[in-house]
Amino acid sequence: MFFLSVAATMIFVISVGVMASGKKIDEEEYSLAGRKANPFAVSGILLGALIGGASTVGTAEMAYVYGLSAWWFTLGGGIGSLLLALFIAEPLRKSGVTTLAQFLSRHYGLQMSRLAAVGSIIGTLIAVVAQFLASCALLSAIVPLPYWALNLLVAFLILAFIYSGGTKSYSAIGQVKLVLLYFTLIACAVFAYKLGHTPRALVKDLPRFPFFSLFARGVFKEMNACLSLILGTLGTQIYAQAVLSASSEKTAKRGALLSAILMPPIGLLGIWIGLALRREGVVIEPSQALPYFLYTYFPKALSGVAWATLFITSLGTAAGLSLGVATTISYDLYVSFKKLSSSRTILVINRLSLLCVIVVAFITSLRAADSLILQWSYLSMGLRGAGVFVPLVAAVFSFSLSPGMAFMSGATGITIACLWPILKLPGEGILIGVCVSAMIALFGIYNSKKARIK
Repeated sequence: MFFLSVAATMIFVISVGVMASGKKIDEEEYSLAGRKANPFAVSGILLGALIGGASTVGTAEMAYVYGLSAWWFTLGGGIGSLLLALFIAEPLRKSGVTTLAQFLSRHYGLQMSRLAAVGSIIGTLIAVVAQFLASCALLSAIVPLPYWALNLLVAFLILAFIYSGGTKSYSAIGQVKLVLLYFTLIACAVFAYKLGHTPRALVKDLPRFPFFSLFARGVFKEMNACLSLILGTLGTQIYAQAVLSASSEKTAKRGALLSAILMPPIGLLGIWIGLALRREGVVIEPSQALPYFLYTYFPKALSGVAWATLFITSLGTAAGLSLGVATTISYDLYVSFKKLSSSRTILVINRLSLLCVIVVAFITSLRAADSLILQWSYLSMGLRGAGVFVPLVAAVFSFSLSPGMAFMSGATGITIACLWPILKLPGEGILIGVCVSAMIALFGIYNSKKARIK
């Protein structure tokens, strides 16, 4: 019954995407859903990429180890979506561009565009690795295959997922899986409650620290995690793609605002499961917290639907992020060197780039089998935004920042963010990188104002 319900759920959700994609797909339909998306479709794309293995399997995993501090991923994503709705969505949608890097290019030139593209590609690739880890954690609970074979299966399914229709299918699937995901996590909370793991019981029986502190891993580390999510939400191509696909500026804002409301509760529900297992005294690999709960405490038919929902969530997020990388490569790198390219050529480059992304993520995930999923996700989000956040804010609020200073600001931010963990320096590299980036930008704005006065 378990496997039957898994198959039925996956066939249903993927069929929704195939039907939504339609028969004829040109380049704009594939990447931006024809710029006709309604608020629910915008939110479907945005949450389809934000809510994945990290915010479900990864959150339950970290909650099992650290408790409430696992909330920073979905809480930070909700704050980032709110800022996207309030400040970024309207100017981005009005610009008529296809990518975030193109928006920056209009303000600061091609150099800044290419820097944004490279930063986005590096960070988003790391996020795809996190989704591989989450998908394999789910598969390993029910499929007795070697880890490399599980990774290979995940790679194939992601490609099948996204080649079925690009952003149009991705938006439709995002909306369906969001409904199923809320149903699954609420059902988990109900089962946990019935087992006696009420919020009151959890607070009573578990140590206040670390399990009920938002700063269990240290204040600066958790603030760095929250900042990483905000930076990543505002500086990632697939999230920009969500608002750019909207039918109007108002629609883009409403879609992003809806995402801001729906994102944080997902994390709290996942944390409840991790803490319930900790109170139960269950000893397992942390990555198996959510799969174990589903398979052990749910009726088999319902656990199959829930498992398939989480698996599709991880696959869908990996697909959306991979599509964002492919769009960045095809538009912001390929087109910048090949000035004249047909829509058909760009579509081919997009799909080939997608294949390369999956191959690189597959190889990397094989080497990262034992690491925490959220650690990769925090690093990914921070790297995506460290190089573009400050110049993007300056562009949106029309601050006088020269192209040269904008590039220096962005390059410094992403360089520090990348080198800090590699060199194992003290402190939080992303937080430090953004602060230095902001100082350079402020210096540039001050000089521009001073020059105008003279």
